[in-house]
Amino acid sequence: MIKPRPKNYTINATKDQKVAIGNARNVGIINEIEISSTQRDRVLRFVHSRLASPDKDKPFLIVTPNPEIVSLASKDKKLTKIINSADFTLPDGIGLAQAAKFLQLGSPKNRILRTFVLLGQGIIIGLATFFNKNWLFSSLELIKGRDFFLELMRLANKKSWRVFFLGGKDKVAEEAAEFLQKTLKKVNIAYAAGPMLNEAATPVSEEDSMLEKSLVEKINLFQPQLLFVGFGAPKQEKWLDKWLPKLKVGGAMTVGGTFDYISGHAKLPPAWMENLGLEWVWRLITQPFRIKRILTAFPIFPIKVFFYKLNL
Repeated sequence: MIKPRPKNYTINATKDQKVAIGNARNVGIINEIEISSTQRDRVLRFVHSRLASPDKDKPFLIVTPNPEIVSLASKDKKLTKIINSADFTLPDGIGLAQAAKFLQLGSPKNRILRTFVLLGQGIIIGLATFFNKNWLFSSLELIKGRDFFLELMRLANKKSWRVFFLGGKDKVAEEAAEFLQKTLKKVNIAYAAGPMLNEAATPVSEEDSMLEKSLVEKINLFQPQLLFVGFGAPKQEKWLDKWLPKLKVGGAMTVGGTFDYISGHAKLPPAWMENLGLEWVWRLITQPFRIKRILTAFPIFPIKVFFYKLNL
């Protein structure tokens, strides 16, 4: 399920993986998903550079995989291909940093001895989450999607860009836009909930198909520099794979449930829980109806990582 780092692995990718700003795109590989291992300032420079001289034929794409999305991609080759074709895959979830570090650690060939060594390594990774984050994040620096979204919004405000919020139930995108507009006066925000989609990102009814068509026309008329899509995985990734080449936008980013947090429909975890990597506990408490998705991220994801490495 999870690809370990080969012995001759180097964090710098090959030449064809370099981004437009001239710096190497640093990646690590987890479950065939290329996870960008880079600083957020570099991604911001990339966005600024691309929008300063946009490629009208190829808008950039930023995706934000977390352990749940990586698990989904393990059973969905199309989702894997979409994520790997993005300009940046920002690691959104401490579980990815834990997996990256765990897979880097060496282990003996003897299966019985390996089992005990891996259990010990798992304990070390868990303790590092609380007591040695610098070591833990030395393999993969996290860039939380909702935090990076806000940084892009501040940049958009500074540059007086046009942005489009797409997704969320009811009026979530509208309320998120209204909230941000109170402090970000220069950015021009448009929004839409969008059509109802199935898991293949196909409209579920004829009415939704017509809504999708009018939505594409609305976006192209507005011509935003940035398009933020919050349909949730894998709908948002697959919808952008289908429509991004046809949209008159500078670039797009998947944002999952970010609009829910910005609008106040979902509560942010306390800072101490977020810092300790316990956001999944907060989500379990505040959104128990999402228990299946939460359990996919923890503990199912780390268990799969453990057994994959055990069976190498």
